[in-house]
Amino acid sequence: MKVLGVDTSTMTAGVGIVDQEEVLVDLKFDVRVTYSEILMPTIDLALRTVELEISDLDGFALSIGPGSFTGLRIGLSTIKGLCFASGKPLASVPSLDALASLSLYCRYPVVPLLDAKKDEVYAAIYDTSEGELRRKSEYLVIGVEDLVKKISEKTLFVGSGAKLYRKELIDLLGEKACFATGEQSIPSGASVARIGLNKLASGQTENITDLEPLYIRMSEAELKFKNVPRG
Repeated sequence: MKVLGVDTSTMTAGVGIVDQEEVLVDLKFDVRVTYSEILMPTIDLALRTVELEISDLDGFALSIGPGSFTGLRIGLSTIKGLCFASGKPLASVPSLDALASLSLYCRYPVVPLLDAKKDEVYAAIYDTSEGELRRKSEYLVIGVEDLVKKISEKTLFVGSGAKLYRKELIDLLGEKACFATGEQSIPSGASVARIGLNKLASGQTENITDLEPLYIRMSEAELKFKNVPRG
């Protein structure tokens, strides 16, 4: 079984292909132009790198958020198009799950953080100590001070939000705050593909027509529309 996974939840993009045994390709890059310009060429590059065609895939996996509103919309529309064109199934993967899955067998709780703007982060708390992904909280959009109130032990923080709020976390938690380095904090298309492969193998597929990003909170445009007086 071969699955192509895409992560467009942050400004570090990920496109990867896995099978049941190994990672076939995992491309990561900072987005210097818009996703609409770079995503399809990168998917094509990933396929050509391992000499595969879309028809060779058994399905797609997509990081559905939370994260960048624009990136999530472009990622979803692109993968929906490929699914409709190829007839292949789709598995959705929350972006925080994908990040946390890069720290399996960690002895401490794992908390992936993504910048949500407005002095808040997207976050969730996981137990990965037995090599499985066990989410212990809701998906949150929360200020760092409120987040640390939920933490009582040494904790591993991962993701771009952990880098952004490193000083605040250390000030609030002291030695309880640990930070992942390198690959553990970078979104990975292969990690999305791996979780997606397991979902597809167990029959967990999405209704492609109805699938929407996991935003957690409304966009600025939605908030403005909601507050427009109706006459």
